[in-house]
Amino acid sequence: MLEMLTSGYSQKDLRNATHSLPMETNIGRLFSTFSYGLELVHDQSEKTRLWDDIDNAQGAVLDRYGENFGVKRNGSTDPFYRLLIKVKMISLLSGGDIDTVINATASLFDIDPALVDLDEVYPAKVWVYLDEDVLDATRLQTAELIAQVMKRIVAAGVGMRLFLRSYHQERNPIFFNTGTASYTEVKIRPVNPQRTFTQRQYINAAAYEMVSVTINPA
Repeated sequence: MLEMLTSGYSQKDLRNATHSLPMETNIGRLFSTFSYGLELVHDQSEKTRLWDDIDNAQGAVLDRYGENFGVKRNGSTDPFYRLLIKVKMISLLSGGDIDTVINATASLFDIDPALVDLDEVYPAKVWVYLDEDVLDATRLQTAELIAQVMKRIVAAGVGMRLFLRSYHQERNPIFFNTGTASYTEVKIRPVNPQRTFTQRQYINAAAYEMVSVTINPA
């Protein structure tokens, strides 16, 4: 707003705003007060926009979501209560078939449905597999809760189990029939600095031994 003022106004406050200094003129103070109120309105509007998504809603706002879908909190924490509401939303549209279970799993864990593996186990069981490395920290912490509430999605009488797969790789070198070799080097310096002695020994290396002696007399 200060930049839009005509040349008839002092430009002091425009420079002050650039350097985060207090306003000096009356018009600058007026704009500062007005913009402060606009920033509050903007922050609350942005918060309203974010909390309109159930994944971001908290507290009383989340309670209103639950009331709309007939889900009681009963002392549940926000993360678990959010899962209960989402499961209720999915179950209202669910036919209990395999595709629904896959899509519901992907929705609850916030991953692509292609990353969900499902096996039908006789009799009347469904096993769901997920790779642990595709889940974020929040989903890993609530994986057990998600597994509990997912049982409400499958058809009545059908058992459901959720498995998180993890992969670990270890590498250890192993030597077969390579023999052994030992190398020793000894250097001895006598009291007389004009004499040196060097010896190299090779053990278990085709029975080879080399000795080198060098003497420099006075």
